[in-house]
Amino acid sequence: SGGFVVEATLALAGLDFQYEAIESIPNTSVKPLVEHLNPWGQVPILQTPDGKVLTEIAAILAYLAQKEPACRYGPHLFDPDPAAFLRWSVFLSVNVYEGILRQCYPHRFFESITSSSCEGGDVDHHQSDRDTNDMESRRLTNQMIACSIQKSAKKRVHEAFLLLEEHVIEEGSFLLGPTLSACDIYLAMLYAWHNKHPDLPKCTEITRRVATHALIKPIWERNFHNRLDEKWHEQ
Repeated sequence: SGGFVVEATLALAGLDFQYEAIESIPNTSVKPLVEHLNPWGQVPILQTPDGKVLTEIAAILAYLAQKEPACRYGPHLFDPDPAAFLRWSVFLSVNVYEGILRQCYPHRFFESITSSSCEGGDVDHHQSDRDTNDMESRRLTNQMIACSIQKSAKKRVHEAFLLLEEHVIEEGSFLLGPTLSACDIYLAMLYAWHNKHPDLPKCTEITRRVATHALIKPIWERNFHNRLDEKWHEQ
């Protein structure tokens, strides 16, 4: 889950924290398990020492960069350009993470066509349900809409990575410069979900470097070894 980014950032900053895993079933909503903390029903969730609750990865990373010197000045994490940090962490959330969610859960992003949504006024549901051909037609239409959302989302996510590849990341560098930042941890997780692509060698290299980092490797393995075909931490 996205909690990997926060956990890895806290570990590299050398901060004491308590990690609470969510015992959820794959492809099911975690909302019932976390809505008492986050009514939107998503993780990760960070509770600060003074009792405040933070959600949204970009917001959590910005908070940690502001509050914790070890997230800005090393020895493992650096934030050489706070403005760039904010820009690209939010960019990853809005244009990449959101696109990946659309690929994984396309039915969240449109209202399925039903007999009642196709017709105005009162509907005889029993008569409609007896029309097998009509039901099959609606099922296929919903399937086509979902596939279209997935396809366009995947294309858009790839375009976002290409922008970073071609206009932001310098050769042999990390996202914000020559040193590792929490943005790189975020990028690595999202790129691993997007899968390796030959036209994104800089993103590929950043992901490899993050996954094999001595302090991140065990966290990566616990989160992704059984979920990703590409074993980045073993490269």
